[in-house]
Amino acid sequence: MGTTEMFLNIQDVMTPETDEYKRCQRLKDSLVNVQSEVCLERAKIVTRVYKETEGEDSYVRKAKAFDAILKEMSLFVVEDELICGHQAGKRRSAPLFPEFAVDWVDNEIETFPTRPQDKFMITPEQIADYRENIVPYWRGKTFFDRTMSYLTEDVNLLREDAGLFSVGLHEDGGLGHVALTYEKLLKKGFDGIKNDIKEQMEQLEDWKAEDMQKRKFYNACLSICDSMIAFAHRYADLTAELAAKETNAKRKAELLRMSENCRRVPEFPAADFYEALQSMWFVQVAVQIYDNGVSITPGRFDQYVYPYYEKDILSGKLTKIQAQELLESFWIKFTEPIKIYCEKDAAFHAGYPMGQNLAIGGIRPDGTDGTNDLSYRCLEAHSHILLMQPNFSVRLHRGSPFEFVKRTCEAIRMGNGMPQIVNDEVYVPAMMNVGVPFEEARDYVPVGCVETTPLNTWGRCNGGYFNLSKVVELTLGNGVCGISGKQVSPATGDPRTFKTFDEFLEAYKKQMDYCMSKLVKWDNIIDMVHADLSPTPLTSMLVDDCIENGRDVTAGGARYNWTGPLGVGIANAGDSLYAIKKVVFEDKLYTMDQVLTALKDNFKDEQPLREFLANKVPKYGNDLAAPDEMVKIATDIYFDSMKGYETYRGGPFVAALLPVASYVAFGMATAALPDGKPSGEPLADGISPDYGVDKQGPTAVMKSVSKIDHIRCANGVIFNQKISPMAVSTPEGMKKWVDMVMTYINLGGGHVQFNIVSADTLREAQETPDKFKGLVVRVAGYSAFFNELAEEVQDSIIARTEHEL
Repeated sequence: MGTTEMFLNIQDVMTPETDEYKRCQRLKDSLVNVQSEVCLERAKIVTRVYKETEGEDSYVRKAKAFDAILKEMSLFVVEDELICGHQAGKRRSAPLFPEFAVDWVDNEIETFPTRPQDKFMITPEQIADYRENIVPYWRGKTFFDRTMSYLTEDVNLLREDAGLFSVGLHEDGGLGHVALTYEKLLKKGFDGIKNDIKEQMEQLEDWKAEDMQKRKFYNACLSICDSMIAFAHRYADLTAELAAKETNAKRKAELLRMSENCRRVPEFPAADFYEALQSMWFVQVAVQIYDNGVSITPGRFDQYVYPYYEKDILSGKLTKIQAQELLESFWIKFTEPIKIYCEKDAAFHAGYPMGQNLAIGGIRPDGTDGTNDLSYRCLEAHSHILLMQPNFSVRLHRGSPFEFVKRTCEAIRMGNGMPQIVNDEVYVPAMMNVGVPFEEARDYVPVGCVETTPLNTWGRCNGGYFNLSKVVELTLGNGVCGISGKQVSPATGDPRTFKTFDEFLEAYKKQMDYCMSKLVKWDNIIDMVHADLSPTPLTSMLVDDCIENGRDVTAGGARYNWTGPLGVGIANAGDSLYAIKKVVFEDKLYTMDQVLTALKDNFKDEQPLREFLANKVPKYGNDLAAPDEMVKIATDIYFDSMKGYETYRGGPFVAALLPVASYVAFGMATAALPDGKPSGEPLADGISPDYGVDKQGPTAVMKSVSKIDHIRCANGVIFNQKISPMAVSTPEGMKKWVDMVMTYINLGGGHVQFNIVSADTLREAQETPDKFKGLVVRVAGYSAFFNELAEEVQDSIIARTEHEL
């Protein structure tokens, strides 16, 4: 018998003694123990189709290849699972994308099982198959080959010789970093989307050049809709076959219901909560089969799925325990898709980060709080599963319910670094600052790690990692890279000749402007190649206004078209600038020549100077006005350097301050700095202070990071904090922590995430990894299995200051 009002359950509804809880734990445990492998199925199918379609348009070739993949790839259903759909022929295996690149795979393929991070098993037979049957066709024809044909010396000096920026993720891979409008899928299904497309096609003229381009896009969309429907129907057939053989009555009934779901969705609108989850998952996994991009983002899940959940609970169709079982089965699926990066890019993205950002809470478009019962069920699902995906976010604001904030902190206390917290008080005005209307700004979505966009945005949120500390190095070197010794940027003056710090800062601005101009140039070249060779109609159908405009997202069809450079090492840049100002120009304790000589030799014979710079000069992160202000100046100069540029798709460049794991790789490519950092050591991560310099406790750190202008950083920031588990083990400790989080919200900090794990536990996990297979930690804007990280990344996490409250 149904009820008429949803009762809010703040505490868990599915307890450990229930069969439903035990099933989900079995599913989780079986996934944790899976060894990641390479799957060649997709690569072989794509190669065959592209051979057969030589000379045809890129829209046609990609649509035909996608259709063949979905009709031919191996399908399977894991024991206990309730949601169908896998990315490759085995669980947690990664497909290859030869249309994007083959050379780096050919060069590194033997090292996949043994490389420092993101290991993949592959057999000698697979290696031979790849080299004999896939590589020869693609040599000289890949996306990477086309992109590199446009590479100019000025860009490559900064990209390769200096290592100042890295866009490797998109030089040989898809774009991704997009929030799909799943509400549209659930309400219309692909059948309804096809009808929308056909209505648009009826308005086209055969003779118009613009309409000819639109027709190509629309025909590809229609083909992909049919491919998606056929893919689901294959699973409907498979689950029906499995049901026919199943002897357990309960499992037989489950398989039959799964078959019914797959027969209906995603072709038709979702009729209930279960169908909504299945429809979403088919698209979530298919986008990652179609394209080589990451950060395919479900967005504000508790808002658009809630009506299906509420209807089923109130009608009595599902109990809350049954709904929770479905939700947790769905939750586990997000850790299955993974991607293979080349070893260099894996250093920037260590730990298989897929960036499938699922958000709950926050303000609704009408300004009311959006917290609902499904918000709490998501917190429960996370607390039970504790895997690395989805990349789980909670939106908070000044009016968030206290119990919701408390439950969020309790979920974080479980120890895998999620959920991360994003602040509506920052990102709503940040969206409006770049031209997003008020109601749409309120409905913003954390994408990928924690890049933020409104819906219906082709945000290109990862516009390349950009090393701000390296800009300081080039300023000190008069444009000469301290690592390669090459002149990689303009000569802006020998710092020894500068009479004032203002002269030094002006040189820093010139270096910043020059370096940013080259990143912008390279970003737009990459976007041009994507539009030409790699359109993404599947994504475009779920990003408004692509169907209305008749243009793919890569061609500017979306409502908003951004590119977002990611600033890295801001604490080191700001602290280094402050050290120059204070030590050389204000206090005159050392000359510029003495500092430059020490930096050139990596402090080899100048340890007293290094110790002084590292330990005696005030640092960002302690709520001290002067160093905090210098970090703000450094970031403002970075923000200013993007002004006036336009993306290839006709939108603005929008800043972020977030590193993923690039702070480790960039540290290796950065010379010694005036903040006392020797060459080769990791840079500070995100907007956090450098390691061990924050001496005044977590509140002081929060005050320091809040002095950066977060509203100018609409593409997101990452702020890492490590809290001692003992500090939040009591009700009093939890109350202090909740108060601290809300203080940060009120201070205007955009983002914060916590690792609640001791350094001793992490060191033990390094020594005895088999005892900690399921240990998940927060790296940067994502979480990863600790044992799947390279030792350098592990050490950087251990080195973070562990705060008491």
